[in-house]
Amino acid sequence: MTEYDEHYLEETLETALGDPLNYHVPTGISRYDYGTMHGWYVRIYRDRVQFQELFHDSHYPSISECLRAAILFRHEILSTIPLEKKVSGRALKSLPTEPEERIRRREEKGRGKKSPYVCWKAAYYDENHKIQVRSFSVKKYGEEEAKRLALEYTKNHHNNAPRPESTYAGTDQHKKPKYRAISREDVEVLSTIDSIRHSKTKEEVAAEESYPFAYEGERKLQLHMTLERDKKLRELKIKEYLEKHGEISCEICSFNFKKRYPFLEKDIIEVHHITPLAKLSGETKITLNDLILVCSNCHLAIHQGDEEANLISALNLFGSEQEREH
Repeated sequence: MTEYDEHYLEETLETALGDPLNYHVPTGISRYDYGTMHGWYVRIYRDRVQFQELFHDSHYPSISECLRAAILFRHEILSTIPLEKKVSGRALKSLPTEPEERIRRREEKGRGKKSPYVCWKAAYYDENHKIQVRSFSVKKYGEEEAKRLALEYTKNHHNNAPRPESTYAGTDQHKKPKYRAISREDVEVLSTIDSIRHSKTKEEVAAEESYPFAYEGERKLQLHMTLERDKKLRELKIKEYLEKHGEISCEICSFNFKKRYPFLEKDIIEVHHITPLAKLSGETKITLNDLILVCSNCHLAIHQGDEEANLISALNLFGSEQEREH
């Protein structure tokens, strides 16, 4: 039997569907109502790998049955893909097997005008296989005696039994799932609303032409992949440019925001990757030479089409204009 056995599934289904007034939705499942798509959205992480699926109401006899299917999918992921066992922080450290390698001479800075504290430290595993340290003062025992005592201590107190299998250091949030109550009545209403444009009457078209308007601000759920950027590298690029030129300007057209808009409290500049991140096959080492500072206009123009070709064209264009000016 696993942590996510049939009893766990039955309990989840009973809790989620047993209330006639509300759905009690377990962790990892949320309601999705957008456009013409209505259903239950499952998103489960197992060791940083995301599993996701949208269950459409229209594919099932009822909204309740759709939620049941989503819970079954969730349970399948939890029961077949357990979290890998990991260790973290201090538990990752291992002590040498030889006692002579478990002792170290340390000199620690004293407080105020006190002399440095010199000692021999003995490291060892206690009965729970946690690393412990005992110090023996050179001032108190003398150099050789402090060393001898440290070695004797780690020999006598070290737990030499095999270390037990490490347990997972993180927290599995699904072991004791939290439930969020959602009104069945509200779900029924939302499931019938399609947020799409209807055919406009002549009167509506005329009204919009005489007084243009639009509806904005609607919340949308969007799933997308992001390419990681290092903020520190961006700051270092700007710092390097400032140290060299004393001010920040676009490296393509030489536009300077602070000169053009004196009221700015902070300067403005954007950092462009000479080789587009989208063309990288995976995590790649990026240096300052792979970046270029650009203004908003140049950055927008570069990204219209082939970024690499546009960057070369822009550099050639403004380079030629600057040569003509001089």
